[in-house]
Amino acid sequence: MASITIPYAVADFIEMRERGFYYVDKTQYIAKLEDYKAPVFLRPRRFGKSLLVSTLACYYDRTKAHRFEELFGDTWIGNHPTKEHNRYMIIRYDFSAMVMSDHIQGLAQNFNDLNCGPVEVMVAHNRDLFGDFEFSNRGDASKMLEEVLTYARSHELPKVYILIDEYDVPLDKAFQHGYYQEMVVLLRGLFGQALKTNEFLQFAVLTGCLRVSKESIFTGLNNFKVLSIADVRFDEQFGFTDQEVQKLLKDYDLEEHFSEAKEWYDGYHFGNSDIYCPWDVINYTEQQQWK
Repeated sequence: MASITIPYAVADFIEMRERGFYYVDKTQYIAKLEDYKAPVFLRPRRFGKSLLVSTLACYYDRTKAHRFEELFGDTWIGNHPTKEHNRYMIIRYDFSAMVMSDHIQGLAQNFNDLNCGPVEVMVAHNRDLFGDFEFSNRGDASKMLEEVLTYARSHELPKVYILIDEYDVPLDKAFQHGYYQEMVVLLRGLFGQALKTNEFLQFAVLTGCLRVSKESIFTGLNNFKVLSIADVRFDEQFGFTDQEVQKLLKDYDLEEHFSEAKEWYDGYHFGNSDIYCPWDVINYTEQQQWK
């Protein structure tokens, strides 16, 4: 039986690799992503969207170039690296962590307090390039992003890779609590800076569960591509395939449980592929392991 620990609720790529958790390698899809300026992936919860964002952050972050072999050495992309790896500055937003007020009052401050942080972190991680740069509009996410991009352009710094995880969460919360239009205005400003007027953008990736109309936060944007569960492109990027589940169970001496796992958890169809929910399969394997 495999002695490798099965990851439980781990969505951080560095933690996954440093702690030696069992890892299903999906990095072969990273190279395909470079054909798209700003893909938007729509998948159900518990399908590895946040792990993808974390993986991309590590792969493209210029400050992690010295760890490439350590983190990716035994992966597909580690053996077939693209010329883009570890070349960019990373701005990463995790909208799933946003805690929204039930009242419109103070909405903008709640949003900015939680989401200007990634811009500050990017500057800190690239201090060798930004020198003594200081923000003049601290507390306003859109203006801070604009300042960073303006500085980067004027100093010919490396381009930016923007990662936005669970982009639809703020809108879902706002709809539930009655301030949807106000949230649309806030996100439209941020996304306009990030994805529309940003000539300094190299790539961007957005993930979410719900599709939001172009007529709202994506007004005027024509450089992104929505990839839903019906799209055959990247249909195996999220979730586990038959072969991956079979290998997982075999690695833990549980191959006789495959038919049961398939009956219970092979309930999704993405593009042309039958897919298992990773969360369910991981929990099933862990339970069977200790029976």
